[in-house]
Order: sequence, then C-alpha cells, then structure tokens
Amino acid sequence: MKKILIAHDGSKSSDKALKKAVELAINLNGSLTVVSVIPELYLTELSSEDRNRIFEVLSRETAEAMEKIRKSLAGKSMDVKTLIRQGDPAEKILETAQKMKADLIITGSHGRHGTKKFLLGSVSSKIVDHSKCPVMVVK
Repeated sequence: MKKILIAHDGSKSSDKALKKAVELAINLNGSLTVVSVIPELYLTELSSEDRNRIFEVLSRETAEAMEKIRKSLAGKSMDVKTLIRQGDPAEKILETAQKMKADLIITGSHGRHGTKKFLLGSVSSKIVDHSKCPVMVVK
C-alpha cells in the first residue's frame, strides 16, 4: 500500500493537488494523509494579543477546511487522515512525511500567497529540495 501525503493550504493549486492525490490513492490502493500547516506569526509590529487573535482565526479556518475535506472524501475507497500542524510549512510537511514514512508527497505549485512569476512557490520548492521521498508538484 502506498502512503501519500498531500499538503493543502486552501489554495486552488492545493485543491488540484488534492484531486490528483485522491486519484492516485484510489488507483494504487493507497492511503491518503492531508496535512495543513498554520504558519508561525513573526510580525513584530503586532502585539501578542493581536497575533493570538490572528492565530485563533487561522486555526479555526484551517480546522473547518480540514473537516470539509475529510467529509468530502468519506465515501472514497481509501484510508484518509487529516492533520493540522503549526510552524514553518515546508519543515512541518517534510517532518510529517518522514514520521509517517510517506512514499510520495504531493503539493501544489503555488500556495495561497504564491505568485506566477516564480517557477515554484517557496514551500513546494523547499519540499522538492529536501524531501527524502518522491515529490509530485501539481500545477
């Protein structure tokens, strides 16, 4: 059985990557783990109270998005798990892949804040550069 890790951040690119991951997991009789990472907020111009409020909103939105994904995949013929991590997105995705002994990481080419002028977004590029398992970047 193939263990597939899909990095999802709510972007259109990660939605496309999720669709591809589901297709592969079903065809390979694999399991799918969907991970979303809430980034650390290092905005020094914000008070800790404001950072906490922003973090709470991001946490709630991420939990709601993961629940929506979990429900949408409930009827599929594969094992599905959703995870939420906090920290540097690329580092947490790589760490999760290593812990679960993923056979494949799938990510979108650009995240929510990606820009078309770069070939790959910074998170997907870092994952490609540092992953110990194969990575599929979906455009």
